[in-house]
Amino acid sequence: MQLVPGRDYFYCKYCMSFAFPERSADGVVVLGEESDLPCPVCSTGLVSASVARHGVLHCSKCRGILAQQEVFGDIVKYLRTHASGPPESPQPLDPAELRRRIHCPGCGQLMETHPYYGPGNSVIDTCMHCGVIWLDYGELDVIINAPGRDRRQKSGPRWG
Repeated sequence: MQLVPGRDYFYCKYCMSFAFPERSADGVVVLGEESDLPCPVCSTGLVSASVARHGVLHCSKCRGILAQQEVFGDIVKYLRTHASGPPESPQPLDPAELRRRIHCPGCGQLMETHPYYGPGNSVIDTCMHCGVIWLDYGELDVIINAPGRDRRQKSGPRWG
């Protein structure tokens, strides 16, 4: 089976069939191709995945997401405009989250841990050298479900 370019499913040229991997509760479709990069939190090998049809790397153990900064912006924009249900009131940040220090899986430099300056109260980690963002499990949901004019509030499918 081969991954269909720009999609989050596979095609078998021998039997001409398609395979659609399950989407996790947090919207990640694990595509399974192993990368050479370790998870910055638990050191498990990251695997290729898709969120809203955008390529990311995913940790199967702690369920974190590593994305290029420009891809992250596209994911947030897409998921907020396709959100379903009412927005959730942001919760205060836990100051202890800001003290965490992790290293970029790409270059090994210390990532910058800071509040996400978009909707929602979430703490993210960025590597300015590599241009990547690390999201712990649940942080993307906080961002997507935060109130704001750019967030749709109608019923309907959420993940792309």
